[in-house]
Amino acid sequence: MKKIIAPVVILLFLIINNCSCNREGITGSPFDPFGDYVFEEPPVTGNTFYIDPVNGSAGGDGSYERPWRTLQEVVENNLIECYQPSENYNPSSPLKIVNEGAPVKGGDRLVLRSGYHGYFKRSVFVFKDWLTIAAEEGHTPVLCQFRIEGAFEKIYLKNLTFLKESYQGDEEYWKAEVLNRNNNSCVVLTSSSFWGAGSQVKLNGLTVKTAQDVSGWDTTVWQERAASGISLRSVKNAEIVNCYIENIRFGINIEYHSDYSYAVNNIINNYSGDGARLISDNVLFAYNTITNCYKVDGNHDDAIQSYSRGVDNSAGTGVLKNVVIRGNLIIGTPDRNNPLAGNPQGIGCFDGMFDNWIVENNVVVTDHYHGITFSGMRNGLIFNNTVIDQIPGNDTSPWIHVNPHKNGTPSENCIVANNIVSSSVSVNALNSEQTNNFIFGKNNHDQIYHYFTDPDDYDFHLLSNDSTTKYMIDKGRILEGIISVKIDKDQTGRSPVPDLGAYEAH
Repeated sequence: MKKIIAPVVILLFLIINNCSCNREGITGSPFDPFGDYVFEEPPVTGNTFYIDPVNGSAGGDGSYERPWRTLQEVVENNLIECYQPSENYNPSSPLKIVNEGAPVKGGDRLVLRSGYHGYFKRSVFVFKDWLTIAAEEGHTPVLCQFRIEGAFEKIYLKNLTFLKESYQGDEEYWKAEVLNRNNNSCVVLTSSSFWGAGSQVKLNGLTVKTAQDVSGWDTTVWQERAASGISLRSVKNAEIVNCYIENIRFGINIEYHSDYSYAVNNIINNYSGDGARLISDNVLFAYNTITNCYKVDGNHDDAIQSYSRGVDNSAGTGVLKNVVIRGNLIIGTPDRNNPLAGNPQGIGCFDGMFDNWIVENNVVVTDHYHGITFSGMRNGLIFNNTVIDQIPGNDTSPWIHVNPHKNGTPSENCIVANNIVSSSVSVNALNSEQTNNFIFGKNNHDQIYHYFTDPDDYDFHLLSNDSTTKYMIDKGRILEGIISVKIDKDQTGRSPVPDLGAYEAH
């Protein structure tokens, strides 16, 4: 592929063909529980309150004319009525009221105006009707962290900015005890054995960053300062949509039984660990962009990684079920002049078992062997993916492989079909099939210019010419089902990251 100079801040926008993903002739496909997923914004059934760091006051009443000052003050002044389980260590115990009679209740909306709102830290925050916390239209409210470690339910965050370096305290954000000395992500949602379990959270249109500018960071600074983006731990029914996550360690973590979670139409840019970790059952990860991996330590970087955990919590000793990875765009590091440019594994799932997984219509562009690799897959479908070598001419070129589990347990009942791959396709699995896959071969990289519209600009629309026609006739390829992706560098549909201005971080 020709040399590509990326802009200082790459903002990627997916334009994906509305293809039907034709599976005609492919039998034994796993059940897709997410085919009809549509994000639904929860209703506001109660009152609206306003919070304004510039013109508000702790003595206000939350009205439009007399707003409160910061979200942190509203929480710490106990102005929100919520619920918690009545018995510790028993999340199913009857709920009891916390801050009874407080003005803000479930069903209400908190509207945040521009300025620094501090940090949000709670251990119980359960509502019977949805509480909405949203930016006022045209405003950019900023928090340094949002963290709940305990029991919570029915919380909706919309169009907020979480910037770790915006922390205002007596020490640097990565040393601050109140932020767990940077061991936590910018947005942390986790259940606890003491306070109870979390569920039903919607995150929509968030901007999540460690810092605004990491262009001067070396490996030492990355290791010291980079926080992760959004982390779920044992949280059920979470939705992460339309978020922009940048300059972080790990992007989106869906871990430890965060089942029935959805991450759709997000951008993860500039990461130094893994773009996403999917370590839960019944997960949809779709139409996300993951790009710009920074190599700063010995971590085996993956754009998307998964591994199972058993009863003893050891990797590779359990089973992960019903996961769909669909329509994602993965580009290793477009700017090869970056001295910290990484070469991440694309979709790396090495410690199964992975049961009833669908991996389809993804584009993976990387300089690594593992374009899409599963070690221990059952009842799986890998279909209509495009896996392309980012740096041709060296020994590494990405493949699609299905292998036995590392402990020797065979993979079985898998179909790998209709994929376009630079290196190879290998299915070492019982009762399985590989069909209609097209392999360029790592010594034939220039063929991509015969098949795709503009590979140098990551435009993988298939051309209509003699090459694709001949391939369709000779190989029986269902070309209409292949994903088509084009990066639009000018129309991202996203607001710029705010300038801290008067509330510059310490």
